[in-house]
Amino acid sequence: MLKDAVALNEIARALVVVLRHHGDVLLASPVLSVLRAHAPRIELDALVYDDTAPMLEGHPALTHLHVVGRNWKKAGALSRLSLEKHLFSALRARRYDLLVHLTEQPRGAWLARSLGARASVAPVVPGRGAFWARSFTHLYPRAPNGRRRAS
Repeated sequence: MLKDAVALNEIARALVVVLRHHGDVLLASPVLSVLRAHAPRIELDALVYDDTAPMLEGHPALTHLHVVGRNWKKAGALSRLSLEKHLFSALRARRYDLLVHLTEQPRGAWLARSLGARASVAPVVPGRGAFWARSFTHLYPRAPNGRRRAS
């Protein structure tokens, strides 16, 4: 066991954030399964973009699937604010103990800071700065060539 591993036996609810494209969401599916296998009593939620949500709908490890609309940016300011507020309220109401952010999307840092999870995990992102690093309790290194895509 890692010396700074998150104590899963102390976690009641966890949120896995995967705000990326279809392939990234597909590759995140095993993370949900592994968390469920190691901590079967945890209520496990995910946050993804609306166009990738079908990839996780019905996943046996999930309790709730939250979505961010990719087109929210095109909505008027008041409409977007309302959508964002509704999403944030739904996430905040779940009272997460653990946030696992699997991408370098900045929203994850803001969520880690604002949702109040006791533990938050994200990748090391070179050049992202102190705000990113201090937003999470645990940072993990990326696999070598982790940003490489097949052609």
